[in-house]
Amino acid sequence: MTEINGLRLAYRGLVAGLAGGYLWLALAMLLSAPSGDPLAPARTIADAVPMGGSLAPGAAFVVGLGLIQVAAGTIGICFAYFVARYLTIRPTVAVAAPCVALLVWFVLAERIAAASGDDMAGIAARVSLLVATLVYGIVLGAAVPTRRQVERPRREPRPVAPPAEVEAVQPLGVVRSSSATTMSSGS
Repeated sequence: MTEINGLRLAYRGLVAGLAGGYLWLALAMLLSAPSGDPLAPARTIADAVPMGGSLAPGAAFVVGLGLIQVAAGTIGICFAYFVARYLTIRPTVAVAAPCVALLVWFVLAERIAAASGDDMAGIAARVSLLVATLVYGIVLGAAVPTRRQVERPRREPRPVAPPAEVEAVQPLGVVRSSSATTMSSGS
């Protein structure tokens, strides 16, 4: 067994990722509102999946939200389990999480744009999604625990008695004490 509670670490990464995913979508929608289409980030991501382009706007938003949450939760789990378990101080986690989020976004952004056939509405949309990704990374870095917070408590090993010192097991009803013998003989 390892000294890290991996299940607790992965769960906290999942929760942090899901919370960051909702925040990512809310911020991306808020920053896309001046262009007149606040649902564009979710619809662009929904258009990247097969048959996503034929969905109604409301359904595309729901599909996009689902895909965002799956991606955000997966990134949270992977970051917590494979990166944060080795980091022992909070500032390191706080710097590493936005870096990982930005790296993942740079990989996914071009693939989403190519698959959806959308150029993400130019520089304004790209900057708003980049800012949302940076905020996602900050939330992830603040919520994922450090190594010390998920270490299992160290237990001291119990000393094993040598075989010569182990008392023999007595059958039921046999009393070894001399006081019990004197009490029973005295009455």
